Amino acid sequence: MDEYVKKSIDGRKIAFTNSYELTSEYEDKVKKLFVKIEKLGMKCSDVMDFEKKFMASSLNEEYTNLFTEISTHCKPIILKNYSDSNVKSDKEYLKAEILSEVKYIAKDLTMPVRRKAREEFDKKMRDTPLGKIEQASNTINVFRRLFKK
Repeated sequence: MDEYVKKSIDGRKIAFTNSYELTSEYEDKVKKLFVKIEKLGMKCSDVMDFEKKFMASSLNEEYTNLFTEISTHCKPIILKNYSDSNVKSDKEYLKAEILSEVKYIAKDLTMPVRRKAREEFDKKMRDTPLGKIEQASNTINVFRRLFKK
């Protein structure tokens, strides 16, 4: 099997095993599904071929349905990574994770406003004498590149 196909399949497996505490019933279901997925992977020449065939096959739907079923019937695993911080409990860890997500979402939501402010600043700078000099310099450089002089 192509090594990248194997990595793609392993990544899908890890999504199950690192996200949920699987019961023995679901462990068996996951193993059976991945036997089928690996058989498909053996028939593929490379990862792109595998991904196309996987997406077009019923295995994709089976994988998605099993993941959905597991997410409703199995306990999620909370990965504890205390080495990067001084977090001492699950409660503090979750609080830190939520704060991190809130910061990410806030940054993402403010992106259009920040981009607009930057565009307005750039426009005002172009209207200053220094901005005019920069525009003239850029125009000269374009002509130099065009005529290679």
